[in-house]
Amino acid sequence: MENAKSLSKYIIAKNFYLDYINKKDLTGGELLPSELEVSKKLEFSRDTVRRALNELEKEGYINRERGRGTFYTRPKKRFEEKRVAILTTYVRNYIFPSIISGIEEVVSAKHYTLTLANTNNDPALEREHLRKIIDAGVDGLIIEPTKSVENKNKDLYQEIFKAEIPFIMINAMYKELNTAYVILDDLQGGYMATKYVLQLGHRKIAGIFKKDDLQGVYRKKGFVNALEEYGINPDEIDIGGYLTNEASSYSYYYADKIINSDKRPTAIVCYNDEIAVKVIDAINDNGLSIPEDISVVGYDDSVLATTGGIRLTSIKHPKVKMGKKAARLLFNMIEMDVEQPSFIYEPELIVRSSCREI
Repeated sequence: MENAKSLSKYIIAKNFYLDYINKKDLTGGELLPSELEVSKKLEFSRDTVRRALNELEKEGYINRERGRGTFYTRPKKRFEEKRVAILTTYVRNYIFPSIISGIEEVVSAKHYTLTLANTNNDPALEREHLRKIIDAGVDGLIIEPTKSVENKNKDLYQEIFKAEIPFIMINAMYKELNTAYVILDDLQGGYMATKYVLQLGHRKIAGIFKKDDLQGVYRKKGFVNALEEYGINPDEIDIGGYLTNEASSYSYYYADKIINSDKRPTAIVCYNDEIAVKVIDAINDNGLSIPEDISVVGYDDSVLATTGGIRLTSIKHPKVKMGKKAARLLFNMIEMDVEQPSFIYEPELIVRSSCREI
């Protein structure tokens, strides 16, 4: 099976051609951008673009002529062609290619057409893509909610309900929507990560969590619950919080600040592995070592947990399994009229060498 990143890239390349056809309002016979042009524009390998073209040719969208190029052929409508759309916050990095890989495997086996879009965790982009999806019409929809602490596109979700389009949410769900979902128990995950360092003897513990996604809210609650269980007042703990647009800089400077304060922690629990890596950079830049001086715990057990010499203790995210589960539950809704199925994964702590006993 191909790796997750190549699968998501292939879908992106395929959607690039379909978007090009739609935006140019092509009628058939027109020359399309070449394999080389698209590979350079998207910074993908030619093999990835070639796979997208092969799929488009099978579906009747294009015709390739040696020495002449690739042409749009205006495909005939298939009998009862079925379509599923995926709308996630991100697609190209971190855990998202693996989630999309799991979805794609199940959708492809069902011979549904798959489209993919991302919001960059921006409610305005979520709105734009939802509007397009509703107007185009799909048979099913898998959504990762954008800035899930607050649903800013309630009216469009009501339209989806009224249109009776089956949809399922992953990673989080808007609180006010009675919808299908597949999530990880982030409250338990935050508790588990924090309890681990408490069991190692740490009492001077800091935490850093995202504020505008429910995953961060619940992971912080789990963090606080573990502290209280051990008789530690959370109000006396330095807990950092950041918004999506602060993610690239906040964690490093937060870590740098608390490392150089009078209350230097012996352990830091992080919202995810991306944040943990920036925290580790700040620790190293201050001439300190992990875990000898400060222990660090991440979340998601991404590739970052074992990249560049890091052996990060982290909470495992189901990734591919979540994608498959979400797609299967969606098809239960589409094909068997199952109402609002849900599934919650229990977290698992993956212990490596970024924490020590004191």
